[in-house]
Amino acid sequence: MRKASIVNVLFLALLLFMSGCDQNMLGAGYAIKNVVAKPFQAIGSYFTDNAYEDIEQKSTSKNSIPTECWVKRKSVLPGMEGIQNITDVIRENVCSCVPWGSCTVDECPCSRMCPDGFDIFKRPGQKTMSEFTTLENSLSFSNGGGGGEIESTQGFCWGHASVTSQFNRLAFFDKSAKPEYSLNSKDKSEQKKAFEYYKDLIDNVIDNKPTKIPGIKNLNELSGIPGIESYMADKVAHSWGKRAMSTQGLSVGLSSSAMKRSESEEFFKSIKEKIDNNQQPQIVFTKRNKRMITHAVLVSDYTVDRNGNTVLCIRDNNISRRRVNLAGQSCSDKMTIGADGGISYSLWGDIGGAELAFNDNSDALEQMRNLKEHCDSEKGCDQ
Repeated sequence: MRKASIVNVLFLALLLFMSGCDQNMLGAGYAIKNVVAKPFQAIGSYFTDNAYEDIEQKSTSKNSIPTECWVKRKSVLPGMEGIQNITDVIRENVCSCVPWGSCTVDECPCSRMCPDGFDIFKRPGQKTMSEFTTLENSLSFSNGGGGGEIESTQGFCWGHASVTSQFNRLAFFDKSAKPEYSLNSKDKSEQKKAFEYYKDLIDNVIDNKPTKIPGIKNLNELSGIPGIESYMADKVAHSWGKRAMSTQGLSVGLSSSAMKRSESEEFFKSIKEKIDNNQQPQIVFTKRNKRMITHAVLVSDYTVDRNGNTVLCIRDNNISRRRVNLAGQSCSDKMTIGADGGISYSLWGDIGGAELAFNDNSDALEQMRNLKEHCDSEKGCDQ
């Protein structure tokens, strides 16, 4: 890293420290920590990106996984007299031989049930990536909300995007399962234990560990529980500090000029590949000609317009998911490449620099390995 970059980050830390707000004090602390850790992070990032690209090449070169598989039946099923009846009964009774599918290891190879690579990100029952934009798969509060102890000024967008992505990938909610302790207990002692129990589960997800969350229906319900909501808001704040107070956060903030068409097209291509590999990438960008006016969002999906142009569907944490649910559109907020070759965002107008978040590849690799191990254990593929 250039000396000028280190000096700039330290200068930013000093300004934040002197400004006094909780968010600024938090940012100053993480800026200093990130500068100290930068040499080690740079080495790690180099190997991480190479490892990610290697897996990506293997994923694009392999054949697609079939949606169903043949299974052995010990006896003839009733109602199989005619060809049409045979077809219908097979469709109703055949197991699902897909990632996290309903087959057993006797009926389906583990290479399909718990695949290596990015197919492990396919969630049970998920049809499209845009399903992650729904209210159910969202934090109960938007950027800067949640009532945490750390006072927000400009919001914690990067942290909000990162935590949302972690829960969408790693949390397995089961409303019918009984938790160790009940939040609804009349016993105050058990209530306290229940709060600590769920906080530990939240910490596991933040640490990129696949986690079962019993007694809770979805992310929106969990993050809306009084006491839990403020705890998660503070987790979002710390996640923001680790990411935004970095050399990338600073460099993107200074990149306010329009991107060249070749750069915009390469950026769109890399994001499309992420989505095709079952990921919801985090991106950071700056408003055109407005240095340090930055934002971080998730890209939930992409579409192609009538002219054959790619449209990135943005999941913006400044926008209430309730509004999106009411609109009934999963791609209401979008990014496109404009006539000048730069990128335009429907909520911001023209933007300057835009990049994949530096932590996205490393998070994906760690989550992929942990999900594979969790799936192997769940499906009996670790025997």
